[in-house]
Amino acid sequence: MLVMEQQPAYVLHSRPWRETSLIADLLTLHSGRVSVIIKGARKASGKQPAKRALVQPFTPLLVAFTGRGALRTATSLDAAGPPLSLQGNHLYSGLYANELLLKLLAVDDAYPALFAYYQTLLENLCIKQSVEQSLRAFEVHLMDELGYHVALDTEFESQMPVLPEHYYRLLPLQGFCRVEYQDGNARIIPGQVLLDLAAGRYSEPKCLKYAKYIARVNIDQLLGGKPLHSRTLFQSMAVVPPLSQGLSDN
Repeated sequence: MLVMEQQPAYVLHSRPWRETSLIADLLTLHSGRVSVIIKGARKASGKQPAKRALVQPFTPLLVAFTGRGALRTATSLDAAGPPLSLQGNHLYSGLYANELLLKLLAVDDAYPALFAYYQTLLENLCIKQSVEQSLRAFEVHLMDELGYHVALDTEFESQMPVLPEHYYRLLPLQGFCRVEYQDGNARIIPGQVLLDLAAGRYSEPKCLKYAKYIARVNIDQLLGGKPLHSRTLFQSMAVVPPLSQGLSDN
């Protein structure tokens, strides 16, 4: 039987299992995404309420587990730090990131760099940094880690450099091709915007608007039409303007 030593982890999602236990979907440093049974976590007596309090999103954990296959069994579960307090749009953004990881990461594939990017995202959301800038940077890292790096400064087919005075169209999960400007078409992206994004300049509202569009199209392609419940939740709590005004949902 495979026994994994304690390693850093975060809960992405949890659900009841049998009478008194929980199944937690975790993002771990060394094992990637795994699902573990946490026995007795739903008991109302003894030390179990404290254990259940740990099985919450955005709480740094140290977890060890045993077993093989799709479902393991936790052998230890400890706090590695205080829970991160996310509120409002920052909370919804954290839930959105959790759902992306849950749906896009393969089981048992370690992504140590992505784990670090996720920690940085949570820390930024906790101190109420810009939701838009924090999420866009995380989405780029996620796509890169999944093997879908999209070059922003080079045309996909011709490999010619993107020029600031030209306009481009996104080829999902591939890159950009040059097109003629079409007035009023929000999906046609100025070359200067692509170059700004390639340089990591997300602070301009115009750049953030297009960065969101690029991430949305690519991620929806990876999801294969599966809806994101966190996105629906966010939209139900906010009035969402059209793309031309700058989207406010994830």
